[in-house]
Amino acid sequence: MSSVEVQVATKPADGNIAVRVALRLTSRELGRVFVRGDVLIHLPTEGIVPDEDAAPVSRSELFLSELAELPDGFTRVFVDQAAADAFVASVRGQIDDAAVKLGGQ
Repeated sequence: MSSVEVQVATKPADGNIAVRVALRLTSRELGRVFVRGDVLIHLPTEGIVPDEDAAPVSRSELFLSELAELPDGFTRVFVDQAAADAFVASVRGQIDDAAVKLGGQ
């Protein structure tokens, strides 16, 4: 999965920090995910701002294939930059590990 495209963007959001993670896989890479087993990505919840329009409990995991299928990626809002940075580091590391596991890099 050497061509995995990961986009991570942070931006101010009403005094908080919004982080968007988008992942794009080629059809070949997506096929490898299903043949070798989908990878569960842990989504840290420390420091998140509760979303009043979402479920009462924030998602703490997302499958790699599910993330790749979200057209706008996955966005989470944090109370401060430190919490946002920790989220980015964790998720990016897990995606990098998944790329290795699935036969890339």
